[in-house]
Amino acid sequence: MKTASITKLSSDELFSTKDPTARIFKYAGWKYRMLQASQSEKTMRELLGLCAQLAGGAAFLLDRSYKISFFAGSSCTDSIFASGLLLKGGAEDEGLIRLLKTADDVTVCYTGLENEDICWTTKVSLEKTEEFYIVIFTADTAEKEDISVLLGMLQDSFIEVNLRRQKSGLPLGDFKTFMEALADGHLSGWDEIAAYAKRLPSPPKRFVTIAVAHANPSMSRTSIEGFISQVKAFFSDCSAAEIGEHVVFMISNETRAFQPKPIFSEKDMHALLTKYDGYIAFSNVTQRFDMWRTNYLLAESTLRLGRAIQERGGSRIFYYEDYAEYISIELSLERYSDIMKHDDLLFLTSPDAVRIYRYDNNNGTDLQSVLYYFCKNNGNISLAAKESFMHRNTFSARMSQIREILHDVDLNDGHIQHRLLFSCKVFRYYNLYYDKKASRSLSERLSVTT
Repeated sequence: MKTASITKLSSDELFSTKDPTARIFKYAGWKYRMLQASQSEKTMRELLGLCAQLAGGAAFLLDRSYKISFFAGSSCTDSIFASGLLLKGGAEDEGLIRLLKTADDVTVCYTGLENEDICWTTKVSLEKTEEFYIVIFTADTAEKEDISVLLGMLQDSFIEVNLRRQKSGLPLGDFKTFMEALADGHLSGWDEIAAYAKRLPSPPKRFVTIAVAHANPSMSRTSIEGFISQVKAFFSDCSAAEIGEHVVFMISNETRAFQPKPIFSEKDMHALLTKYDGYIAFSNVTQRFDMWRTNYLLAESTLRLGRAIQERGGSRIFYYEDYAEYISIELSLERYSDIMKHDDLLFLTSPDAVRIYRYDNNNGTDLQSVLYYFCKNNGNISLAAKESFMHRNTFSARMSQIREILHDVDLNDGHIQHRLLFSCKVFRYYNLYYDKKASRSLSERLSVTT
């Protein structure tokens, strides 16, 4: 293995005498593409991707803690440093950290790496509070003049994006305006979201959960404000704002300790929600700024479907993890309808589950619900009976009926249980939510489905 070395590139080294005319035209073309991208609503992530493409390598943007903010390109990721960055989510190698500390506003190259690759880096400071490291890995055939000029162009483009962001008119420090812009998709770039988030009255910490709540709309303004302040009291770091008919909460922490569910007293929260006739849904945790909108929309869907389907009877608190499959069913239905030109998603369900549903329709029973709780609890009769609020003997007797109907099906097979559980969830989705807007009811569909 070669001994790695750090080299600073001086201004005298930026241009060579080798074919200067071709080089000038090449740089002019790059400058045009970077300028065009920076002035056409492109984000820093997209600009980094263009830089990686032009360099023929892999590009990273690291924050002040040497963690990856985002990554672009795929060439040269097999080098020790590049693969290490991707695997660990940031720079932990002493040699690379030493390289980053050496970099300032000029280009530094790190040569003698494995596979003959070269690591190039420079530092870009957009504002006093924002400092990033640009790191590019290229093959050793890359010319130092080219990469130096390209990184300079990328720095200029970042500054252009930053100026555009400052002139966007979005008031800084206002959580409501921030969340509205995020929800509408007007604020989508990682860099833009990060910059505004830092200026919020309660800047979010590393890991963020989005919660969406709904309270009785007939409440007075004082009551709504009281509801918001009392919900916020459950979490040490929380911002809140009314968005439409919902109240959105951003809950943050420095660790994943509250994944997948925030830590709070469900009993006390349920009492508060009952008082205000309210409901609340929580997303999963994310540390990615550009996923906040996604988590907001998933929390909103969880609230909507949770209230309709009520996975746990009488609950006013819903978690994305409990409704993820229902959301997947809803998204699948939208795509399925686009392709098939009808909304009979039941063609994707198990024929055995359909047999039980039809039996219920013909005999006035509710065996489909028993089958659902049986499969959900992996065939454990005691747990299934408890969750379905049935006596164990009653539940066992109904499972015997199901086994008689499905005499040719091994209900102890985990794969079959999973298939039946998904089918039962499709039925629940149709019965408790989708039937209201469907072209035909579930019973009508099953009366003709083969």
